[in-house]
Amino acid sequence: MKKVAVLLLGTAMLSGCGSDDSSDSRVSSSYIGAIESVDQSNDSMTVGSKSLNVSHAEIKLNDMPVNFIELDKGMQVEVEYDNGTAYEVELEPVVVGKVSHVTSADITINGQTFKHADLAAKQNILADQRAMLFGYLNDSKEWVITAIYNADFLPNDVHEGVVSDFDRANNTFKLTSTFVESKDYDDVNELSNGVWVEVEGTYSANKFIAIDVDVEDVSDFSNAEVEGHITALNPEKTLMILNGRTKVTITENTQFFKEDKNGEDVTSDNSILALNAKVEVDLINKNGVLEATEIELDND
Repeated sequence: MKKVAVLLLGTAMLSGCGSDDSSDSRVSSSYIGAIESVDQSNDSMTVGSKSLNVSHAEIKLNDMPVNFIELDKGMQVEVEYDNGTAYEVELEPVVVGKVSHVTSADITINGQTFKHADLAAKQNILADQRAMLFGYLNDSKEWVITAIYNADFLPNDVHEGVVSDFDRANNTFKLTSTFVESKDYDDVNELSNGVWVEVEGTYSANKFIAIDVDVEDVSDFSNAEVEGHITALNPEKTLMILNGRTKVTITENTQFFKEDKNGEDVTSDNSILALNAKVEVDLINKNGVLEATEIELDND
């Protein structure tokens, strides 16, 4: 994400790229999507059908370190890797914070209520515990929560979403129903209504005090492979939105793939594109516009 403050720790994305260290000679690849499996005994995990060794990877959420044992299936991550080895794993939850209310149908964190289809019960998440939620915005701009995990190991709160009600004079805005006051005053011009941000800080007394604000832009997705759901698609199938946040242009050069009955990838066409379809998309940044070079239908 684009840095909004000197103290911000930019993610590889993201989502959401690569190392800012000019001395890093690795030719890295970037994958943004959900963890498919974790093998603690072999220090490895699988994302996008790729098994990656993570024994020497830096694992974090913003500036908060994360132990490998905390990773689990369904967590959304951004992974920088090279030749089967991951060297950076960034968690990408929708929200992290203290649970104020939880039922079998919904959960409230940081002043916002999310429907979760009994996922909290599977992880034994209770009120007054800390939890992190993973998911995406659907075509109705509602959060679809796909995984919930305990977050007692994370000291700060986190929230992602689309900025609304931005007050430049007071440096405040809303993320859905959560009121945010930013203590991060550098490059405030990057903030505006409609941009996607990730904030880190503390939620208390119905207010989120943000110490870090990351504003997402197209450079966060450059040369990345992104897993997501198509949440908007124009009639011409030349423009789609992934996960309610990432606008992607489809051109005459975009290649399409799907699995045949034997599970092998075969060439297809844009008929695989449909609202709510799950896809994996290879992206490039072309003159400030994200273009899809390849789109593969995910049958999982």
